[in-house]
Amino acid sequence: MQEEKGLPVPGLVKLSSVDSLRLYLKDLMTNYEKESDKYGERVGRLMRILEERMAGRDVKKLREVEWRKSGMVMLNTDEPLRGTLELMIEAMEDYKAKAKRTAEVLANINELEDLGLPYIATILVYLRHGVPLRIVVDRERAPEVDEMIPVTA
Repeated sequence: MQEEKGLPVPGLVKLSSVDSLRLYLKDLMTNYEKESDKYGERVGRLMRILEERMAGRDVKKLREVEWRKSGMVMLNTDEPLRGTLELMIEAMEDYKAKAKRTAEVLANINELEDLGLPYIATILVYLRHGVPLRIVVDRERAPEVDEMIPVTA
């Protein structure tokens, strides 16, 4: 499953105002929630398929997927359905955590406004693993910085 177009990759996002920051964060959070829901639906379907295939067997073993290390990645070649289920659950939980963290940042935007930010300012957001981690506000729109990164939204 690929990330929906428009979801960020780690890096810098440049915005033109506090309002555009608020809108960007709302969109980001909504995208993460949608992705989490998509994975949740697929996890449910895959669990039902696995339960049907394991009818009469010990369902507790469903969680015991065997992974082998191959270089820097973990590899499962023996049980693709169960391995896929495990990966989907991890991805779903990852999107939930991203949505929660982004919601926390969004909730604190009012604090930024209380610091006396001008309505129009260049705002640079650093995303780590798709989650806002740091924000730089350039009140003066320094041309040396402004030219380096194109406006995202």
